[in-house]
Amino acid sequence: MLTTGQRLGTETFDQLRLHGMPVGPVMVDRAAGRMGFFLPPGSQDKFARALEREGEPTAAYRYLGLGSYVVAPGPLALTGDRFEWLKPPARPQHGSPFQTVSLAVMFAAASFLIDRADHYGQATADVR
Repeated sequence: MLTTGQRLGTETFDQLRLHGMPVGPVMVDRAAGRMGFFLPPGSQDKFARALEREGEPTAAYRYLGLGSYVVAPGPLALTGDRFEWLKPPARPQHGSPFQTVSLAVMFAAASFLIDRADHYGQATADVR
């Protein structure tokens, strides 16, 4: 599972869906302002290599691996729930081989987009 801040996670999730890219289960922790992307087991190295090809993102993320605990949302969302599925797991779970690479590509793109938007107008170039 990859976790990141809710702002970056939301942008990444939106871009994955907008471009029709494969995405596994996704959850949000509203109280902590974090999002979690569930990936196939053993995909940490594949994610890191794909992210490296895209260039280092400007935002932080954490990859939860073996031995990590995750509080997952229940099957039905209730009003005011802290944890919620944005894309619940499907039964049976069929992960796409491109799911990890798609997440890395859109994570990097969303990270660069947010960084650029946050710093817009700060660097001025005198072009004449």
